[in-house]
Amino acid sequence: MNGDIDFLDDAYIDAANEYFRLSEPIVEAFRKETERINGDPELQRKARIYHRILVHSGDQVQKLNAELLAMGPEAGMFAAVIYASALPSAIGLYREKGIPLSILRDTLEDFDIWIRHHREKYGVWGLSELGWLARHFRCGIFRLGRLQFMPRTCYLKIKVFRNRDSGALVALSDTGVAFRADGQIDGTNGVTDPDGRWEAVYTNDGRTASGNQIWPQGYADRRRVELDLLQWELVLEEGDWVLDVHIPAGCPMTHGLCRDSYRQAAAFVREYMSGRDIKAFVCHSWLLSPQLGRILPETSNIVKFQRDYRLVPVLSDDHQLFERVFGLKTTDLSGLPRDTTLRRRVLEYLSAGNVIHGAAGFMMWNELEYNENQ
Repeated sequence: MNGDIDFLDDAYIDAANEYFRLSEPIVEAFRKETERINGDPELQRKARIYHRILVHSGDQVQKLNAELLAMGPEAGMFAAVIYASALPSAIGLYREKGIPLSILRDTLEDFDIWIRHHREKYGVWGLSELGWLARHFRCGIFRLGRLQFMPRTCYLKIKVFRNRDSGALVALSDTGVAFRADGQIDGTNGVTDPDGRWEAVYTNDGRTASGNQIWPQGYADRRRVELDLLQWELVLEEGDWVLDVHIPAGCPMTHGLCRDSYRQAAAFVREYMSGRDIKAFVCHSWLLSPQLGRILPETSNIVKFQRDYRLVPVLSDDHQLFERVFGLKTTDLSGLPRDTTLRRRVLEYLSAGNVIHGAAGFMMWNELEYNENQ
């Protein structure tokens, strides 16, 4: 696959499918949409403008996505054609960086996943998860085994310290983060706590770091702790480089597959990002819901995935969980399926008047090697 074939040529999608690995019905939808575009001079002109923006004008991609989405779900295949046109550029970037094209093929599995998601949601083939997919064509995210990894700066508002002797870790909240009395972010699940609300305060005078601890189970403690900086060193804070972990839909995420992905990510960083000081893996997902860690059995893949991380409270709710587990958000729980352990446990928990929300978490870079030796 190279840039010799015009993206509006009939042969383009067949050549590109070496990387996208789309099923024949989706390929046929591409052919029909390309034919429709070529039959309308104005649409063809717009397609070429959008292609140039996507490939050459990164600062305008957000505006491009808004225009594509404004065309409506029925025009989702037009967006798919535009995004598929960026493949030769992505191949060029991978070659320039020396990254194997097999990683690009694996990374672009998301293209098929989100086209199918569009059909499940709207009843027609198309693409609407545009902001997310733009990074796949720009070396902004890589799939390595079961998991995806996005190099970025840390977004968690925490300071993580490591004991210089024991290696123990303590996380403190940054100043100004507002918590409820239960240690969750004020506003989580849409619930504020006017009476119990409090704000974290972090100080560091060069000798002592003082603040409110974030416990690994995912809640903040109003009591303050002090750390002697002769004994504790700062190892992670907001703005440090990390690998943001994402879990694509598809095959089961067994603990073994996830651990293998972390090992592949470590090797990837050594080979292709040697100039970047990666401090940790971070993740923000419904899979890190503290409630799931309590209601699911220890044998659950979700629980095993969660146990690799130290949880951090973030502003969240149950919308992502409902979408991923049940396919929709509803207040009527009675009609939802209970055909899996996950669905049954979630519905039992919610029916008892409880709430569920997502969370974030971090795993320090050197913990990967440490855990492998346990």
